[in-house]
Formats: sequence, C-alpha cells, structure tokens
Amino acid sequence: MKEVLESLIGNAKSICVLGHTRPDGDCLGSTLGWKNYIKGRFPEKEVTVFLMEANNKFAYLPGFSEIHHDVPKDEYDLAIICDCGVYERLGEYGRLAKNAKERYVIDHHITSSGEEFPNHTILPDASSTSEISFDLMDERYFTKDVATCIYTGIIHDTGVFKYTSTSSHTMEIAGKCMDQGIDFSSIIDDSFYMKTVNQQQVTGKVLLDGRLYMEGRIFASSLSIKDMDSFSVDQKDVDGIVSVLRETKEVDGVIFLYEVGNNTYKVSLRSNNTALDVSTVAAHFAGGGHKMAAGCSLKGDTASILEKIIEELRKQMDAPDFVSNRQ
Repeated sequence: MKEVLESLIGNAKSICVLGHTRPDGDCLGSTLGWKNYIKGRFPEKEVTVFLMEANNKFAYLPGFSEIHHDVPKDEYDLAIICDCGVYERLGEYGRLAKNAKERYVIDHHITSSGEEFPNHTILPDASSTSEISFDLMDERYFTKDVATCIYTGIIHDTGVFKYTSTSSHTMEIAGKCMDQGIDFSSIIDDSFYMKTVNQQQVTGKVLLDGRLYMEGRIFASSLSIKDMDSFSVDQKDVDGIVSVLRETKEVDGVIFLYEVGNNTYKVSLRSNNTALDVSTVAAHFAGGGHKMAAGCSLKGDTASILEKIIEELRKQMDAPDFVSNRQ
C-alpha cells in the first residue's frame, strides 16, 4: 500500500492529518511526523494537523505549536488518519475525514479492521503507528524533524522499548532516528518520565487509593474531576498514571478510571500477563487498543464501572487454562 499512499500524497494539493481524541505520544509522533515529512518532500503542498489539545510536555515536537484545534468547513484533497481506524475515534474532526476527497488510515490497533476506509495500512503486530509510518516513508526525505516525531511515538507506545510489541525492527528504526542527531535522551526524560510536582502528588493519591480485586489478581484505582481540580491537573496530566499502576508485581492486570465529565469515565486497561487480552474487554464496551493495553469510556459511578469491567475480565481469567501471575 506504500505506492497507493505515495500516489495519493503526490496528487493532493491540500492535506489534513488527523488522529484520535486525547492524543498520546504515538498519535502526536505519527501525525506531526507525516506533516514534517510531506512538507520536507513537497514544500508547495498545504499540510495541516488537526487534533485536540495535547499535553505541553510534547511542545518540543516540530510543528506542535502549529496544530489546529478548530474544525473548519474546508474540504481537503486527502485526509491521512493516524493511530485510529474508525470515524468515531476522531471526535469532531471526523467531519474533515468524511469531507475529504480521499482518505488513508495508518494504524496498529488490533481492534481496527479498516472496514470504513478502503485505503489503509493496519498492522496490529507493529509496535506503533509511528513505526508503520516510517516504513511508508521514503528514507531519502527522513530528516531530524521527522525522526524526532517518529522516535517519540515509538518510545511512548513501547514504554521505552519494554513492551512485548518491541521488535528488532523497532530498534532498527530507533537507531535510524538517532542517526539523524535527535536528542534521544531528553526526549525520553522530558516526554515520558519527568512530571510536575502536582502530577507526582496526584499519582501518589491514585496509588494510595488503589485496591486489589479478583483475589488479588487485578489492581485498580480511580480519579474524579474533583480530585483533579484539587491537585490543579487535568486529563492531559493523568494519562500516564496507568503505566505506573502497571508496575505492580504479581498482578495480572490493572484498571485506571478517570472522570472526563457528565458521570463518564475513561477506562484504561493494562495487562501484565500475555494470557490476558484486555483489547477484547475494551472492545466489548465499544473501545479498542492492543492485547496488553486498551481502553474505553463508560458512564456510571466507579463501583458500577469496575463491576462491569471485572465481569468481562473474569471470562478470561476464570478459564481452566488461565495461568495467573499469582500462581
């Protein structure tokens, strides 16, 4: 499909690059990676990234300050859609994709089938959308700016190369990014590890409030809007907390809920056991993701939401052949 995408880009005068709601490192890395790549290869083309506001820790990414948050009525020749494979996940920017003359999806989520988009590259075994994006690019136009974006996307969706999705090819691409002279050490520290005092403190609250469920096999915690207000943090500041919860020995998986408004919670799921596929749980609730990391949104109070999630987890974890990390 590389040739198809190259043809679509070559024939388009105006291009919008889109990603999912609440953009994370891979979404930002892939969308801005494509913007920098296309502008470097075709300076005459109009290329605009449309995304929800993202955490300012990613402000070092080339083109971050030029991201548009509005939804114009313009019709673009081509919409490149990164890190999601359904219109719904684009939020209000789905209108731009629907109105575009052509569309191309680049994604790695196991729950994306590409049915809504005939032109796509969806590879669930890839570590990240940024990794797939690199493979779709012509390396002759792979610059330091593009490499900064692609490297960022890869480290965020691999947990800095520690998730099972990391392959030798992933490391090869990371090496090519480093060869471009990127500040790889600062990228990892500033966008992945470093947190404000408020972020550290709210993470501490989530950990202290955490409880074990399912005979100690699941660790879960939650955060309300009132909690976030008391620590002066918002949704962009708490997305990474689930990764901290995941670093808990002997549990098979973790659940993190945080309120996004109107009695609605974002549910983040992580698996610590290759036998536990959290993507199927998320998909049951119209969410998506990967086998080891997935999410969805549910209405209700935290107790009722946890009950629903745990009921689905039990379908896998109570099976006779399931081997728990606690055994």
